[in-house]
Amino acid sequence: MRISIFGLGYVGCVAAAVLSQKNKIIGVDVNPVKVDLINKGKSPIIEKSIEELMKKGLGKKMLEATTDEKFALMNTDASIICVGTPSNDDGSHNLGYLNQVMTKISEVLKKKKKYHLVIIRSTIPPGTSEELMKKYFKNMNMGLCFNPEFLREGVAVEDYLNPPFTVVACSDSKAEKIMRELYKDVNAEFIVVSFKEAEIIKILCNVFHALKVVFGNEVGRFCEAYGMDGKRVMQILCRDKKLNISDKYLIPGFAFGGSCLPKDLRSFEYMAKEKNIQMPVIFNIEESNEKHITSAIKRIESLKSKKLGFIGLSFKSGTDDLRESPYVRLVEYFIGKGYSIKIYDENVSLAKLFGSNKTYIEKEIPHISSLLVSDLNELDKCDIIVLNRDIDKKFKAEYIIDLR
Repeated sequence: MRISIFGLGYVGCVAAAVLSQKNKIIGVDVNPVKVDLINKGKSPIIEKSIEELMKKGLGKKMLEATTDEKFALMNTDASIICVGTPSNDDGSHNLGYLNQVMTKISEVLKKKKKYHLVIIRSTIPPGTSEELMKKYFKNMNMGLCFNPEFLREGVAVEDYLNPPFTVVACSDSKAEKIMRELYKDVNAEFIVVSFKEAEIIKILCNVFHALKVVFGNEVGRFCEAYGMDGKRVMQILCRDKKLNISDKYLIPGFAFGGSCLPKDLRSFEYMAKEKNIQMPVIFNIEESNEKHITSAIKRIESLKSKKLGFIGLSFKSGTDDLRESPYVRLVEYFIGKGYSIKIYDENVSLAKLFGSNKTYIEKEIPHISSLLVSDLNELDKCDIIVLNRDIDKKFKAEYIIDLR
């Protein structure tokens, strides 16, 4: 494949070096110093194996660099965009360099009859790719892809060849076919998603990495104050691949509750405050949980109906435990607002009769207990269903609020 790569910074250089082993690559950059270095077999960045790969590419006449974007575009079938998108003062992505490149590419492609694929690898906010397509490439014989990169400095070549996954968003089937060909030798699952999903995945990965760093450091400060080895504690925590280092609890749903998480979180915060340990992330977990409950309340209130049905009352499915259940919180709120409420929860109904939570139900929430129904069809009388269980039934309600 013949590919031009715009932007010979970190991502662009890695792509050029790796892809030049099997593809004809023309690197493009406005900086003549970078261009000159690459054409001499020297890498503008410090990265393991890059210079060796560049020299191999040059030796096979599969790699060259230029400042002439027209030459690059007219002599390639696809272009990979790797220009920087640094932060503006307000924190937003600065898309200035990207727009400059797109303007130049658009001007050349207007004169090119053959189909050309533009592949964006620069980090951009959701919706940007589609906006660029409309702004620069309307009615042109070309395709657009967004293909985020997941490279770590120091092991970038290894990460390029063995990424966690390959994520792509494509404007058409021809573009997808080209992308599959480009990644046929890469050891990773090939995932096709929408443009917005592809764009946010890269940003969220970095946000999650930042969150993990801060969480680990906050735990480290706590452990140090209590005379423990924080690294040792976190190493043990990370050995749990079933819950701790897994996809458990990471899928969007509803607020946490139950007998363990709220209690132990409050205890941990209390112990930290006793030692005057500052932990802004952990201290705000409970507030974030409350915001999620508030968001659900506003969503239900916006529907302007007061006939409300709940599927599930315990804090999670498969249990009758109502202690600190966020669903109980919702029910109590809407009782106070005068809503007509029906609740179906088979496990809680059984607990009401003879379960371990019978006393709790009778003493703590008798007003809610009276709203339980044993027949799921009773909820067909409700205009709004708040769904937090998997139920094999189609409801007649006008609105379904899915909190699973």
